[in-house]
Amino acid sequence: MNRRVSGVDLGVIMLDNTLPRPIGDLGNARSYGYPVAFDICWGAETTLVVERGAAGLLDSVVAAGQRLVDLGVRAVTTCCGFLAIYQRELAERVGVPVATSSLLQIPVVLRMLAPDQRVCVLTVNASTLTDEHLDAVGVTGEDRKRVVLAGLEHTAHFYPMIVGERPDLDVALAEAEVVSAADAAVAEHPDLAAFVFECTNLPPYASAVRAATGLPVWHAGTLADWLQAGVGE
Repeated sequence: MNRRVSGVDLGVIMLDNTLPRPIGDLGNARSYGYPVAFDICWGAETTLVVERGAAGLLDSVVAAGQRLVDLGVRAVTTCCGFLAIYQRELAERVGVPVATSSLLQIPVVLRMLAPDQRVCVLTVNASTLTDEHLDAVGVTGEDRKRVVLAGLEHTAHFYPMIVGERPDLDVALAEAEVVSAADAAVAEHPDLAAFVFECTNLPPYASAVRAATGLPVWHAGTLADWLQAGVGE
């Protein structure tokens, strides 16, 4: 394939927002140990994607993915786990391997755990992360019974920042809210054995959650690294 840009294997579809993005966030280029390319899904405002199922955005998401492929990337991911809703359609239409969401890691994580253990999906909004999202990444049937959702939609700082109600990010305060949610999930569900972070803004807090809970954490950054490892030269 002729490539307009050389040396960039992974492309990231961004939402149409201007969130603060510390290192670790998928929207920060310094989060990666390799070059990445970015393109914006125009019209993909955060609440439309997170709270309203990304309704009407399929063509815009596909167009962003195709622009990245035209640039020369070999694989595509996104900066919002809720775009899992379009996993099948993007994989069909973009023309390179597509991993829309960190949720794709759930079936693999479940296979690594004992059958009586469960995984917690820590998500920016558990009330709007539906079985349709999980079905799109292969979490169905018995697997669905082994998935616990824990949401951050009621946080005082993190969620308002994500949906654009406040422009600032206090990393220490956000970390405390994320760790508190993880601790609460473990206390409520003693059979939890791992976390998968849905939100691509959560990887900066993965180490703190591992330290607080003693459980492994997979997230959008681990998915991106795996994806790039498969297509990189």
